[in-house]
Amino acid sequence: MLKYICIAIAVLVGEAVAKAAFPMPRLASSCSKTVVRRDITTLSPAEQERFARVVREMHRRGWMDGFGSMHDHISHQIHGNDQFFAWHRRFLRHFESLMQEIDPDVVLPYWNWGTYWQNPYSDPVLSSSLFGGNGRPTDNCVMDGAEARWGRNYPTRNCLTRKFRYGASTGSFWPMRAVRDVMKTAKTHAQFRSRIENGAHGIVHLGLGGDFETMWAPVDVLFFLHHAMIDKIWAEWQSRDPQRFQNVDGYDSAHQPVTADSMMPFYGEEVGTALSTNGPGYCYVYDDVPAPPAVFRKSKVMMTLNMATNITDSDVDTEKAQRKLPALPVEQSLPMEQSPPAEQAQDSNQDDDSGAADTSNGDAEEAAAQFFVNGRDPAEASAKIVNFVPPSPMDSAWLKQRNYDVDEAARMQKLVDDVVAKINLERKQGTGASAR
Repeated sequence: MLKYICIAIAVLVGEAVAKAAFPMPRLASSCSKTVVRRDITTLSPAEQERFARVVREMHRRGWMDGFGSMHDHISHQIHGNDQFFAWHRRFLRHFESLMQEIDPDVVLPYWNWGTYWQNPYSDPVLSSSLFGGNGRPTDNCVMDGAEARWGRNYPTRNCLTRKFRYGASTGSFWPMRAVRDVMKTAKTHAQFRSRIENGAHGIVHLGLGGDFETMWAPVDVLFFLHHAMIDKIWAEWQSRDPQRFQNVDGYDSAHQPVTADSMMPFYGEEVGTALSTNGPGYCYVYDDVPAPPAVFRKSKVMMTLNMATNITDSDVDTEKAQRKLPALPVEQSLPMEQSPPAEQAQDSNQDDDSGAADTSNGDAEEAAAQFFVNGRDPAEASAKIVNFVPPSPMDSAWLKQRNYDVDEAARMQKLVDDVVAKINLERKQGTGASAR
């Protein structure tokens, strides 16, 4: 009993610390407009830079540390159970709301890691033109991209780190064909959540390593782009059955049933308020997902608060419209070594543009569009198709530490292995070349 009392006190203290670390904008009770979240690689250079300016300002204000602290302190309540999807959707909206405190016109993009699933280190998102790649060998500090030389103050004072799973390589991620196989076979919210969380979601965290494989991963902006992709995947699964915008199932961390009336940890809002991306306070859609119903449920908690304080949606919109994009902030420097780093070998794979974008339908065309040369001369690869490699199994100890389901992860490993084997077979049959 004492153990559970101590855990409860730690959670309450953690929530109080997190709430004091950064602002908590409330959800609006209606949508004055609906915005579109897009693949970050489809944004214009000016739009990408505008987004980068906003997140650098959020970092300067210490908000990234706040998000990392919050996520870390309640991690056991929002992972390994069926609060996962709804809670992270609310968390992303919190992040996006703070972005819009700085620039009302900026919208959170997503990172489609399925495009370069076979060789993620050649993904433009992990290049110096966007959010940087691997940390430098000496200390794993991120030294390029929009987060170059970022410091962090949570959980300790250090640099922002990434440490790719295999040194110079993250290893493979999931092809979208495997994700869509899960969409087709998972009939309940609990099934879908478990399979995605313990498969496509987890492998990206493990592949990037460093801070990204911890529960304070939100100190890295890429966390929000990755989880926007996970949210998009959930939205696409929801779009296949209208009932999924109204109902959820499964259990929370206390093994209590999760329903639309369940309260989300930290936010104290009903899960049902987060079931439609186009519902009150969320007001967004994804660029290639059918638009969900606009309204199903309003938060009783938020309606009560708005009535008590007499704040209207128009008041909030007017206040945001008056804010200006700030000048470029002075970036927070690394808390330790201040001298410029030696030239880091950013992997010969940074120049490997052999991983062309996969097709949206996730069929074998996706695979045919890519070449994974795996250290071979490109001329040799053009003569013989090289087999795609599925992601390696996630370590069971790593999974257990993060409250993931080891058995489900093993089942998802079998699924993705089978999908990649089918892709390789189809490529071989379609080209007449032997697969390696």
